[in-house]
Amino acid sequence: MMNWYLPITIIPGLGMLILSTTSQMMTLSSEIGSLLANKCTLNQHKISERKIKQLGLLTRASALLYLATGCYVLSGILGVVFETEAILSLPSITLYLGTVLIFIAISLLILYAFRAVKIRKDQFINNQNI
Repeated sequence: MMNWYLPITIIPGLGMLILSTTSQMMTLSSEIGSLLANKCTLNQHKISERKIKQLGLLTRASALLYLATGCYVLSGILGVVFETEAILSLPSITLYLGTVLIFIAISLLILYAFRAVKIRKDQFINNQNI
């Protein structure tokens, strides 16, 4: 892996994804806390339950982004240590693993986004019926 610095240059972008995901987690956690603090109707309780599942989804995506960042750092370090250009070398495999983890994390974030819109629609419908 001649270009050992390549995986390390991707880390700032991963940092932005992690920051965004963490911000969403904090906002969602606050929203869940305010929903649970009020006396909940049955519909609000179901919404809270779904939002808690969404929080779990964000947490998994965040953990995968952290793991991917670690893989990219490790890949860069191993690239320097082994100085190999083979496609199936340890640095390359670590880089591939990091890329797969990012793909899975982004897939979870996309799933989160679609579910969040569905939850908002349901909240809107419930508020109209009150």
